[in-house]
This record gives sequence, structure tokens and C-alpha cells, in this order.
Amino acid sequence: MTHLRYITAIILIAMTAMISCKNEINITPTEQAQKDLIDALQGTWTAQEVRKENTVISDFANFSLTINDKSYSTENGAPVWPNSGTFDFENVETEDEFVRQDGRLFTASVNNGNLTITIVYQEETARGEYGTYEFLMSQ
Repeated sequence: MTHLRYITAIILIAMTAMISCKNEINITPTEQAQKDLIDALQGTWTAQEVRKENTVISDFANFSLTINDKSYSTENGAPVWPNSGTFDFENVETEDEFVRQDGRLFTASVNNGNLTITIVYQEETARGEYGTYEFLMSQ
């Protein structure tokens, strides 16, 4: 009879532990990296250098990007950046790839307080804006 009480007590303790674990919210490493990056992107960023096809250009000398959660506003970003919009991760498995509301993809990384955004602008215009742009920015 003592063995039966002992086994019953063990089963009850195990069941209680299993039930309490179900209320835990498990965040995957990717989700945590996404959350951390969104947090790091918040604020107003000013372009320090802009490159097109790895060549420094002056077209965006006064470009600034303000990010609030997953929305943004810009100054002097046309035609590559609209005045405002939203963005989200391209999919749940990416940690630095985003898609804007207009369907354009970009990557973003924050390192030592500096933001680097790379975007491929694909519209051919008379001014020749088509190409890969890299925005090196700071707050």
C-alpha cells in the first residue's frame, strides 16, 4: 500500500509539472532575433554614406529614415524610398530580410549603433535609378 501512495504521488507531481509547462510561451531563436532587430531599428537614422553598385553617390546626402515599430517615414529618399510606409519580415524564418508595403525587399542590420540597409531598386527611369543601393546610417 505504501508503494501505491508513493507511485500516486509521483504521478501527481509529474502531471502538475506537465500542465504548468503548457502555459509557457516558447520563443524560437529566430523570433527573438526578429524582435531584437525591430527594437534596434527604432528611431531616426541619417545617411552617412550611400552607395549604388558599390560606388559612393551624393544623391541621398540629406536622406533620413524614421522607424516606429514596423512603419517608416523618410526625407529625401525618392525614388528609392517612398515618403512613408510599412514593412515586415519577408517570412518567419528570416532575421534580417524585410518586405515593404510596395513589395520591395531589403535587408537591414544594426552594428555598433550603425544601420546598414541594402535594397534593390528595379524601376528603370530616365535618371537611371535601377540598381543595388546600400545606405550606411547612424542615429
